[in-house]
Amino acid sequence: MKVSRAAETSGPIGAVIDVDRGGAERGEIRVILSGDLDVFSVPRLRSVFGEFIGSFDVVIDLSGVDFCDSSTLRVFVDAQRRSAAAGRTLELTRPSESVRNLFEVSGLSGVLRVTS
Repeated sequence: MKVSRAAETSGPIGAVIDVDRGGAERGEIRVILSGDLDVFSVPRLRSVFGEFIGSFDVVIDLSGVDFCDSSTLRVFVDAQRRSAAAGRTLELTRPSESVRNLFEVSGLSGVLRVTS
């Protein structure tokens, strides 16, 4: 498994973005997110996702995410739309209960592919 640390944000606690390129030869990239996903992490998330979305199937592991705000939800929705337009998939996997509740309350659980 090839994992590289892609970014750390400058927010109070921050987010860490790790990218596993080990499945690239099969057309899949795995992005592992942890920490707080907020307005501070959005520019780097967009940049990292921009490298892969539409060219690969992308699995985003949310198991290490403690907090997620609406600006990050927008990034996920944009990534989903770009993936679908390119005939690719985007899967958000292993969200915490609080992040899963955010998807449900926002009405995005039916828009985004979220798995346990």
